[in-house]
Amino acid sequence: MPLTRCTLTGVDETTPLVELVAVSDLYPFVEWGFLYSQEREGSRGRFPSVARLRRALGELPPMVRVALHISSADVVRLLDGEPVVTELFEQTRTRGGRVQLNFDASEAKIELARLRAFIVDRPDVTFITPHNDSNAPVTEALADAPNRAILFDVSLGRGLMPDVWPAALASVRCGYAGGLGPEKLAQVLPGIYAAAGESDFWIDMEGRLRDPHDRFDTHAARNCLDIVGNDLNRRPVMPPPRVRRRQCELIDLVDSGLTREDGAERDFEMMLRQLVDATRESLDPRVSTIRRRAENLLLLKGSAAAVRIDPAQAPASAKRPIRH
Repeated sequence: MPLTRCTLTGVDETTPLVELVAVSDLYPFVEWGFLYSQEREGSRGRFPSVARLRRALGELPPMVRVALHISSADVVRLLDGEPVVTELFEQTRTRGGRVQLNFDASEAKIELARLRAFIVDRPDVTFITPHNDSNAPVTEALADAPNRAILFDVSLGRGLMPDVWPAALASVRCGYAGGLGPEKLAQVLPGIYAAAGESDFWIDMEGRLRDPHDRFDTHAARNCLDIVGNDLNRRPVMPPPRVRRRQCELIDLVDSGLTREDGAERDFEMMLRQLVDATRESLDPRVSTIRRRAENLLLLKGSAAAVRIDPAQAPASAKRPIRH
């Protein structure tokens, strides 16, 4: 029943892309949500411009998880093949990102059969739809689509936390949203785990990650990731879901074979040892210097004891008395 990802939605024009890379390296379970609306793109707040979206989706490295959240009117445009939203969708698809379709079925004029065909024809993309009373027909229409997922958000995007978190549905990946943020996340996570039961799930937050100027607050985002990471580390799940702090760890190097030595390395080490042994009695300062360099190489490799300089073998410059 592990939490598989923590989605932080509302990355905007002011968010440094390099910071998303650095934070993703520290918290591999983070997913960055980018909002798209043709009517609001580029306006002040949480809807970045198309140019910014293109750059983020195209330039962020593959290890950075992203999700494209498409507004209601643009879901219709996506089904119609409108060029801009289609291009953003394809960029997200190319990098393995998820796509969330934000619409209320009771208001949006979306043909569910057409939506289902669009989703089923693109099995390599995970499509997320909000699940609530208004969207119950959507969930039913997509019931047999293996690449669909649902997001529980009973407040319909208003950022209100439910009194009780809904139980996960069978045979579908589920996410939880509604009023989540750094202030209460630690207190409500146990309730979400209980609601998810044995199912994998994710959480999504947006409104409480904004500063007073409606900019994406990376400090608040980091606080949430710390809370989620600490919670994951405390849960006794088998195997333990250890949070990886870096993208490259020692176990990766061992598995890749990079830590194994070949014959040339062993021959080189043996040559250094023979050089040290053969020159140990030499009093020539130049030979002594070469011997110490060989000893230092063995010391760095961890296969030699610390080098101790014999006063009798020290260079002439080291023996020269200090003049007062």
